[in-house]
Amino acid sequence: MTAAAIAVAAPAQAQTIEFVAGQLGGGWYVMATGMAKLMQDKNAGLQVKVVPGGGTANPTKVEQGQSQLGMGLDIFSKAAHDGTGIYEGKPHKKLRMVGQSFSDNYLHFIRAAGTTEKLDTIMKQKNIKIGVTKAGSSDEMSYRFVMDHYGQSYDKLRGNGWKIVQGDYNDLASAFKDGQVDYIFIVLGIPGAAVIDMSKGRKAELLGWPDELAGAMATKYGYSRGAFPRTTYPDAQAGDVPTIIMATTLMTSADVSDDVVYKVTKTLCENTADLPKIHASMDVFDCKTAVKTQPVPVHPGAAKYYKEKGLM
Repeated sequence: MTAAAIAVAAPAQAQTIEFVAGQLGGGWYVMATGMAKLMQDKNAGLQVKVVPGGGTANPTKVEQGQSQLGMGLDIFSKAAHDGTGIYEGKPHKKLRMVGQSFSDNYLHFIRAAGTTEKLDTIMKQKNIKIGVTKAGSSDEMSYRFVMDHYGQSYDKLRGNGWKIVQGDYNDLASAFKDGQVDYIFIVLGIPGAAVIDMSKGRKAELLGWPDELAGAMATKYGYSRGAFPRTTYPDAQAGDVPTIIMATTLMTSADVSDDVVYKVTKTLCENTADLPKIHASMDVFDCKTAVKTQPVPVHPGAAKYYKEKGLM
């Protein structure tokens, strides 16, 4: 039963919405759970149900009305709205935004001690054991982009003796600590709990992104260049580590009422100081710049609040 169906059966004064987040054990799930509690605490009668999801699947769940709020990424939200890339020919014209960035999402490539140190060399080797998230996640789609850049695919890599384990962040952390995989490719806000967990269970190192690969990903897909500050993972890095980044966008649908989206926007903007308490990476959120960049149109309910405050 969808959240929309639940809302119909609920008392007239109650409003129930579904909030699709990321995979269990990941930063998005923690963020969404904390934001949902904040929304409920500040708005009597508003109930928010958090469910797991993924960066590439969430826009479609919101578009189809399965979820009324969704965590998304700037590049995939825009591609979904426009019907390009992996959403070719299927424009998500109902997709709207509440704001961004609620977190900058860093692409992590992690290796176990004693393994190959360069990402571009790894992609050409045989008999590699790697952990990647499930299909439908932004992590997994980003990994496909990396494979494509090096002329690889799942079939080609498996043909070269690769073992590719797919699961949620908790599954991958366990697989790394147990030695089932020697490399992990994931996308998380920093610091990522799963990375901290796996680096304490087995000596690990965060790999830097080759400049040529980072440039190609930025040019072709819209990723931003960035770096892990040296203090992000003390057990897994000795200094700043170059990578690429995506911004977290809070999505909704044009079908969701202005009243609900106004309440959500007002709650987040007027309780910004509480967000880093939910997840440290959320300290980047600022209502003054939340709709400065618009990968998809701003929902009228959100726009109403921003305009009231002189932010649009």
